[in-house]
Amino acid sequence: MYAGPTPFNSLKTILNIALNGNKDHVEAICQRMGINPNELYDHVCQAMEYGTGYLQTQPLAEQSRAIVLRRLDNQQTAQIEDVADELGLSVRSLQRRLQAEDVTFREIIDLARRDIALRLIRTNQHNINEIAFVMGYDEPSSFRRAFKKWTGHNPKAYQLATY
Repeated sequence: MYAGPTPFNSLKTILNIALNGNKDHVEAICQRMGINPNELYDHVCQAMEYGTGYLQTQPLAEQSRAIVLRRLDNQQTAQIEDVADELGLSVRSLQRRLQAEDVTFREIIDLARRDIALRLIRTNQHNINEIAFVMGYDEPSSFRRAFKKWTGHNPKAYQLATY
C-alpha cells in the first residue's frame, strides 16, 4: 500500500484520465497507488467547484450543509471542526459567519440528518433501528423523537405511507 504523498504528476495523470471518462483506468491506477478512488473523485469534484467559484458564491450555510451531507453520506464525522477545516476557516469564524446568516451549525446538522433519514426511509430498504444507527443516534427512540419533530409523523407510519 502506498503510504507517502501522491506525486503531482501521478495526480495529473489520474485527473486527465478521469476527465476523459475512463473510470476503469482511474480505478486501476488508484489501486496500484493505494488511493481510494471515491476519495479522489470527491477531492476532484470539490477542487473543480472551488475552482469555478461555485461554492464560494453560495451562502456559507449552504456550503456547510453540502459538506455535512457529503461527509454523512460517506459515513465520515461531520463535526464543526471538520467543516471549518474544509472551508479554510477557524471554528469561531464559521460560527460567527453562520450567525450572521441567522443559522447555527446544530440546525445545519439537523437538516442534513433529516434529509438523509427521509431518503433512507423512502428507499424502504432499512428498518427504523438500522436508520437510527446509521444516522448516529445512540437509541432508536431518540431518532423517532427527532423524526417526529421534523415531519410530524412517526418514522414507521411515514415509511408505510411512502411505500
